[in-house]
Amino acid sequence: MTCLPKLSVLLLFAICGGQVNSQNDPTPKVEALYPKGFRVTLDDDNYQFFGFRGNINKPFDDGINEGEIKKDIVTKSRGKWIYTNRDVTLKIGDTIYYWIFIRQNGQGRMITELEHTVTEFVNPDGTPVKPSGGTQPATQAPNTNTAWVWGPAGNGNQPSNRFDPPGPDCKLSKTMVVGLGNICAETLIFNEEFTKTKLGELTQWESLIQFPDEPDYPFNLYRPDNTITLEDGSLVITPVLTETDTQSLYAVMDLSTSCTGKINSPECRREGVGAQILPPVTTGKISTRHTFSFKYGRVEVRAKLPSGSWIVPEINLEPTESSYGSTKYASGLMRVAFVRGNLGLAKKLYGGPVLTDSGPFRTALLKEKIGIDNWHKDFHNYTMVWRPDGMELLVDGETYGTISPGGGFSEEARKNSVPHASVWQRGTVMAPLDQMFHLTLGLRVGGVYDFDDGLEGKPWRNTASKAMLNFWKAKDTWFPTWYNGAMKIDYVRVYAL
Repeated sequence: MTCLPKLSVLLLFAICGGQVNSQNDPTPKVEALYPKGFRVTLDDDNYQFFGFRGNINKPFDDGINEGEIKKDIVTKSRGKWIYTNRDVTLKIGDTIYYWIFIRQNGQGRMITELEHTVTEFVNPDGTPVKPSGGTQPATQAPNTNTAWVWGPAGNGNQPSNRFDPPGPDCKLSKTMVVGLGNICAETLIFNEEFTKTKLGELTQWESLIQFPDEPDYPFNLYRPDNTITLEDGSLVITPVLTETDTQSLYAVMDLSTSCTGKINSPECRREGVGAQILPPVTTGKISTRHTFSFKYGRVEVRAKLPSGSWIVPEINLEPTESSYGSTKYASGLMRVAFVRGNLGLAKKLYGGPVLTDSGPFRTALLKEKIGIDNWHKDFHNYTMVWRPDGMELLVDGETYGTISPGGGFSEEARKNSVPHASVWQRGTVMAPLDQMFHLTLGLRVGGVYDFDDGLEGKPWRNTASKAMLNFWKAKDTWFPTWYNGAMKIDYVRVYAL
């Protein structure tokens, strides 16, 4: 009989037969990831299936069971079977108790009584997270009793690490960085010059592989293949038609083995059926969520924005944790630069926070700068200054908007019937923008909120069930306008206040 990997591991073992523990059993490599999650890696030995079952700080004393954490892997990657959990928060001393199931040459093997105690953290690229002269950071709030300073930019594409006690000339900043303590004012805390030649060499970034979902429901998916390149010292993100890699938009696309979204959700698996086709466009997006998060600072991005109907750039700060909620931008989003690619809209630059998904308050706090020419014609320097008492937006060194929370963003939000406004009252006046955020760079296409119904040539209605299909049917009207549809990023720098 054929053993189906989608069955429960315990049922699979019972049906397919196999053995429990032997002298030649392989041992996976377990790594605690910073700032959140863990990774289990098993070298391939002609396996056809790898199942993981685990608990945190809870041994399997009651015998073999499915555990609190379970994942089945049916495809290997580069000669390894890899399970990455991005949800569990660990600290030094925590123990992962686990057992695994592997299928080799049609025979099942269950390897039990395994455990891993966290003694250190690693970055997503496997490098240890341990500053020279410092202590191993936990995945908690930064230790503000430790006088660490992130020093000036060094050689290469990363700041040099300096964790020295602040000197007499150091004025402490209100900026906070996950994993660091006190920081001197106006120091460079993040620097990316994109001087590498391969995407995999950008150790400060992770490429997203997923279907973006609510609240904007864009008409694209994120994959780095054929969409993200490094050219002449710039990051280049280019939209391509999904049909380039997929024969049909009426098919199953399962990204689960490498998905960066929520497993077993529409972020990782879609099926094109009827009017609900697969996203017709593929773009790229990178994030520092697992490598660099901060609160308050000055963000500077030199970029050439994309041109083309219904394309929008994503040069954003996104919340690292959904402290105030995970839907409808309840935990906020900050746009460093936002310009719609349509020729009739491309002179209008917007920057600032988005604190709800729809209605007037979605755009109420955004500031606008009308350019002499379309913003995508050349590179510009886009800057956001994020403070504990407000924000400032600049382009090419000129301020075009300031934002004050007044008595708190929640006050005005409640007047606009924003459902999650009351949750912000447990924070500061800047809530929800008083938590750790990370950098994201990407491209998005269409969606149901960034383009109002009635715009000239718009082929879909935001509330229509066939919105994405109608967009795709009008390909001949928008695709020819994408001849300069790539976004180019020269550098990203973040300074402490």
